[in-house]
Amino acid sequence: MNLQLETNRLLLRPLELSDVDAFFAMNNNPDVNAYLRNPLTTRVEVEQYVQKIINEYQKNGMGRFAVILKETNKLIGFSGLKFRATAENNHIDFYDLGYRFGKEYWRKGFATEAARAWLDYGFNTMKLSTIYACAVSDNSGSNIVLKKLGFEFMNDYITYNSLHSWYKFDKQKFS
Repeated sequence: MNLQLETNRLLLRPLELSDVDAFFAMNNNPDVNAYLRNPLTTRVEVEQYVQKIINEYQKNGMGRFAVILKETNKLIGFSGLKFRATAENNHIDFYDLGYRFGKEYWRKGFATEAARAWLDYGFNTMKLSTIYACAVSDNSGSNIVLKKLGFEFMNDYITYNSLHSWYKFDKQKFS
């Protein structure tokens, strides 16, 4: 996959197996794992997860990308659009926006910056009409980012034994 997106501070590129060590370091923090459906706690789990994302690129032409801080050339997180072929909150066959960052990169605007690039790509290049997102309801940081981006809260629902907030963003509201 040759797609790369760039923002003022970030390079968004496909994840590679060579990213496993940096991805493991990012996930090796209980605060980062606190709201994950399937926390990644071993290097083997991280390698399998990165390979799963690489397979999604081949199957769907899209998935979560590595977020590289241009200033240091370091992987600081991942972000991107993912095609969901399985049901979530009574939706199926849709794209959702997701992101995860190392704790030391929280509250610096990186999630918002990367997400804006993905919204622009999704609406203007992929010609999507709607992009969805969800976050564990107790995850105030992620919920704040989604609202700041302009996502509209739709409802709360239970999945993986926890309350989640469901959001949507329609293309006509994107500027």
